[in-house]
Order: sequence, then C-alpha cells, then structure tokens
Amino acid sequence: MPVSPDFLDYILDLLAPLSNEYGGPVEAPRLFGGRGLTLHGRNFALITRDDTLYLKTDAVSQPTFAAAGCIRFTPWADKPHRSLGYYTPPDGAMDDPDELLRWARLAVGAALRAPAKAPKKARAPAAAKKKNLADMLLE
Repeated sequence: MPVSPDFLDYILDLLAPLSNEYGGPVEAPRLFGGRGLTLHGRNFALITRDDTLYLKTDAVSQPTFAAAGCIRFTPWADKPHRSLGYYTPPDGAMDDPDELLRWARLAVGAALRAPAKAPKKARAPAAAKKKNLADMLLE
C-alpha cells in the first residue's frame, strides 16, 4: 500500500516552513513504494508505505538521533545491522510542529553536508553499440 495522501499532506504542511528557510520547495517524489522528501534535489527524509517518517542523519547528527531514542530505518529484514542512515523523529515530535521542524532541520543539514552526486556520464546511443545483423552477414 502506498503512502496515504492524508499523511503525505500532513507532513508537507508541517515541513512547509523549510521552503522559506532554504529557498526552495519541499518535494515528495515517489521512492520504492514510499516517498522521498527533497530540498534543492537533496534527499533529507523519506516516508515509508506504512506512513512512517524517517529523517536523514550523518556522522554529525546521528548521535543526537540515537541519544533521543529514535528508531533506525532498516529496510532489509534479513540484514537488521544494515542501515541507510535514516531515523524516526523522537516520540512526540510528530505532534509538535516546532519540535518536528527542529529535527527536520538536522536532516536537511545532513543532506546539505553530503557530497553532491556526480552527474551521470552520457552513454553512447544503442545503435552505435550494436551492429546491424545485415551488416554482420555481409562482412
């Protein structure tokens, strides 16, 4: 089941102040049955199919999330030790817009500190790679 539209709208409303603070819209593209939350093309959060919000962490912010008892996102049931570095906000933050924003700002900071992804290299057109069967027979 995909992310519920009501939950997505609720989260986007709570995080709307980030748009003004960082000068760009919070966007929510589809991501493996859930939604990713981005600012300026940088992923800072995700919402899973069960309507759980996870916020991005890094070496700077992860200890703060762990100390607050936040739950680590572990997408592979058979590999619980593996993590993508996302954590839930602490208990109560989902009910307190100011508190949620405080934690979301930590996630945006982690996203902004992450190195930008290198642009993908252009591939040669498929036609240039494959020889025409007729040409191969004439060789």
